[in-house]
Amino acid sequence: MLMKELAYLSARLLCSYEEKTECLQTMSKLSRFLTVARADGFLALEPFLERETNPLIKACLLDILDGLDSAELEQRFEGYLAAGDYRGKDCLQAMIILKGFLLLQTCQTPEPFWKELHGYFGADFTLTYREASRLEQTKGKSL
Repeated sequence: MLMKELAYLSARLLCSYEEKTECLQTMSKLSRFLTVARADGFLALEPFLERETNPLIKACLLDILDGLDSAELEQRFEGYLAAGDYRGKDCLQAMIILKGFLLLQTCQTPEPFWKELHGYFGADFTLTYREASRLEQTKGKSL
């Protein structure tokens, strides 16, 4: 079963180095959400909702603000992923968003978020990913 899921995800997550670099912006945005929610609670995310243009992020923000529990969120997010039929950069973006919001719901820090998603970017992106993660960790400590 795991190999079947791995093959499925591998085919959908194929993206260029440039597309992976673009996805780091989403990682940074979700890190900010994690930091704000941990410090000030979920309601502090409302101003982000008004400015957000990505429909998946907007839907996830609404779900978090509605106070859904972990099981409900995970089920809903799996539905978003299945319904979206995402591929390439869009699939990577969706995985980042959904994983980020699941961690946000449990009030995690950005560090586990960056650690858990490392593998989705592939071995060829490891150095760039580590540097972006290090910079984000440094930025988070200065907030």
